[in-house]
Amino acid sequence: MNENYYYLEDSDIGKIKVIKKKGIKNFNIRLKPFEPVTLTAPNRASKHQINDVILRKKGWIIEKQKINSTIENTRTTFDQNSIIKTYSSTFKIKKTTVNRIQLHGSKPDYTILVPLELPMNTPEFQENIREIIHFVLRSEAKYYLPKRVEDLAKKYDFRYGKLTFRNNKSRWGSCSNRGNISLNIHLMRLPEHCIDYIIIHELCHTKHPNHGPGFKNLLYTIMPEAPKIEKEMRNYRTQIY
Repeated sequence: MNENYYYLEDSDIGKIKVIKKKGIKNFNIRLKPFEPVTLTAPNRASKHQINDVILRKKGWIIEKQKINSTIENTRTTFDQNSIIKTYSSTFKIKKTTVNRIQLHGSKPDYTILVPLELPMNTPEFQENIREIIHFVLRSEAKYYLPKRVEDLAKKYDFRYGKLTFRNNKSRWGSCSNRGNISLNIHLMRLPEHCIDYIIIHELCHTKHPNHGPGFKNLLYTIMPEAPKIEKEMRNYRTQIY
């Protein structure tokens, strides 16, 4: 890759990832929930130039961080009242006489057993529950999605390369220039028609890399209900867990 990176620490902004990249002339700042501020700079940019950009954009960055903080704080907080649903399973959390957090039961009904003395409001506990959920989501994705992608590709005459699954915080799916498709394991929290929409969306990118008229015409021809589903998708977030 024609890039290298390092981190800066700013007293107001926090951690900043600086990427120096060949072949670009302008500075670019990107802010996403759950990720550090990212500044992409031309490869020959000096530290003085980089610091100057950060200083000039500091007010804007801080305002964007406030918006992202609101999104980050809407993540699910798990407790004994939580009911977690995936494509094929339901999870409940129960405090009982166990000595460690463990998953009990079988599809479709699981219980996450938690030691009586373990507090639930700690970051460590919340992360432990997320790890269990992510494990199940990944297992469901690997079981269900390959066959579904294959079936839809055959039905609508698409060819694709490698299929992978990720726990992505911002995208439901992506398609590379080589036709390799990556799908988010959090698809397994969505209704079936929304899963199909994301799959077909990415399959359309194997023929149309961008979101131009050709892409939209192909997508809406295959799925006339796509505009309605796109509106519905606004109700779902990859970051909820």
